[in-house]
Amino acid sequence: MHAYSDPEILARLNGNSAAQGFNRWMGLQGLAAGNGQVEILLPLRDDMRQHHGYVHGGCIGALADMACAWAGSTNGGQDVVTSNFTIHFLRPAMGKQLRAKARTIRSGKTVATVEAEIFIENDGEEPKLCATALASIAVLPEARPRI
Repeated sequence: MHAYSDPEILARLNGNSAAQGFNRWMGLQGLAAGNGQVEILLPLRDDMRQHHGYVHGGCIGALADMACAWAGSTNGGQDVVTSNFTIHFLRPAMGKQLRAKARTIRSGKTVATVEAEIFIENDGEEPKLCATALASIAVLPEARPRI
């Protein structure tokens, strides 16, 4: 377990994620969350790959986006949405699972700036950095109904 992780925050984020169809389809699992940081694991399936067998960039981008939003929400438990997001693909992702690590750079009243690293992992190999992301996460002023 990570020293920064808060079990209540992690349970809230995993619970919210499990209630969303897209996140259920992705099959991601939050491993740690708290103090502006998160770690999320995404086991990969064949339907997440593109025509060369690499993980589809949309899956990598979605994971990076979620990691940034989750990290941005851990500072005060606020409801958040992504307002801006940039991703850099560094290498093709071929492997068993993706791991996202995100941390809040700055958290203000209305916007959190968060960075993420996405790693591809295979059994018996060192994880390889395959993407980085930077996001502006908008802190919503009041609770919004969840759809």
